[in-house]
Amino acid sequence: MSEDQNKQSAASWFASLRNQICSAFEAIEDDLQGPMSDRTPGRFERSNWTRPDTDGAPGGGGEMSIMRGRVFEKVGVNISTVEGTFSEEFRTRIPGAEEDGKFWASGVSLVAHMQSPLVPAVHMNTRHIVTSKGWFGGGADLTPMYPDDDDTATFHAALKAACDAHDPDYHKKFKEWCDEYFYLPHRDEPRGIGGIFFDYVDTGSWDADFAFTRDVGLAFLDV
Repeated sequence: MSEDQNKQSAASWFASLRNQICSAFEAIEDDLQGPMSDRTPGRFERSNWTRPDTDGAPGGGGEMSIMRGRVFEKVGVNISTVEGTFSEEFRTRIPGAEEDGKFWASGVSLVAHMQSPLVPAVHMNTRHIVTSKGWFGGGADLTPMYPDDDDTATFHAALKAACDAHDPDYHKKFKEWCDEYFYLPHRDEPRGIGGIFFDYVDTGSWDADFAFTRDVGLAFLDV
């Protein structure tokens, strides 16, 4: 496929994953049993946004999906597809953007905080970025207030299975990257129980890298 077709495939997948996650989260709201079950189940409210590029030209945008409910205190599952030109000072920090600064990026990102302190907060995102180069990035991690060994093991096992299906070195590398990325130096402790974090994934096979990124999203959805 052409680069434009690859971009469209990635953006469409991120929107599809957003829809699947929102449906699953609303089902959790519907299935709640117990003291708060007499309250109205939460539903996502969506709103669009756009961004101007540095020269004022249209630069794409996205859609926010926010829910407050019985299980979820607040959860956002958001998608975006943006393009434009990086500023002079920023483009030197982005691979492949040094010469003209042009970029395209699409992704899905979520953060969920729960009503119950016994259920961990969770973060997940996957993305595709194109300059004169192209790569995938993303990850997922849990932040429990009260860690549960079974939850921790199940979460890590799901992400490991997704990684192992594509490269036996991925999980160790991306788990360590997550542990380093979300370490809190001022508290001398990690943020939660970790997960995986990856960036600049470009093996030379766009299809393989896209398949891995999809599997990370589906592993998160399943777990």
